[in-house]
Amino acid sequence: GGFSEDQLQMYKDCFKLMDINKDGQLDKNDLRGAFDNVGVLMSEGELDGLLGEIGGACTYDNMVKMFQEKMAGDGNDSDDLIVQAFKAYDQEARLTPRCSPML
Repeated sequence: GGFSEDQLQMYKDCFKLMDINKDGQLDKNDLRGAFDNVGVLMSEGELDGLLGEIGGACTYDNMVKMFQEKMAGDGNDSDDLIVQAFKAYDQEARLTPRCSPML
């Protein structure tokens, strides 16, 4: 089960917003900023755990792959937090509703 072109574009737009240092990868500082925006304070361990779920560098492609794997399974753990972070970026950046994933 893949995502529609609209969903992929939304993820790409949101990824770019979350990639604060614009290096093409989300690191701990990028994630911390995203979660801070939604009022969620993440510990170093939690951030490490999220990045560990990606299985490699947190690039756009790897992030989408992880979302696809999560949606195929039963687990729905940290995805909700990621979705909330995307939604916060939508509000902060005054973007179109693109950053409101329907997961």
